Amino acid sequence: MSIFRNAVYPKAVSEIDQEPLRRLPPGPHGLPPELVARNQRERLIGAMAEVCDERGYAESSVAEIAKRAGVSTASFYRQFEDKRACMLVAFEELFGRLLEILEGACEVEAEAGARARAGARAAAGLLSADTPTATLLCVEILAVGPEGVRAQHAAIERIAGRLREPGGETVPVADAAWARTAAMVAAVGRRLAAGENPDAAELEALAGRL
Repeated sequence: MSIFRNAVYPKAVSEIDQEPLRRLPPGPHGLPPELVARNQRERLIGAMAEVCDERGYAESSVAEIAKRAGVSTASFYRQFEDKRACMLVAFEELFGRLLEILEGACEVEAEAGARARAGARAAAGLLSADTPTATLLCVEILAVGPEGVRAQHAAIERIAGRLREPGGETVPVADAAWARTAAMVAAVGRRLAAGENPDAAELEALAGRL
């Protein structure tokens, strides 16, 4: 199951023509402006993930992202100030969807270690099935610079908070839950950089040390 498929954005842009959320027809179509804007925004989020997976954030361009999404560059700039803004929004959207899925996997377990292992299994399965999202979340967001680093660190803290007892709290300094979550993110990034899928056993082993 893809993170895209689980949310508003159904699947890869290259496959979307067969889905209900497809490129809108040119010219007047009678659709509400807010629906058109939502459609374009979701397509741009997916396109950002795909282009980053193929070329890397640094080598990507607004024109390429817009073309992949099937929208004009003018439409891109109506949605986002620039490529950096699109990337940061894409990160928050895709991470939010991942976190929702992980929470569902973890909530059935009462003990912190069991929650962490359940979350690791779910994450490995999801990110293996959706490498554009995995690459954006774990690797390419860092190419944005300090804002990207802060976004990823905030995401790590949000996941770590779900693993603590009694669960959900944030702490002012890095603790074991934060360190293990960061190690899992790094492990996924290392696998992706090597052209491999995330390894569920590796992530579970890291999670099991909580």
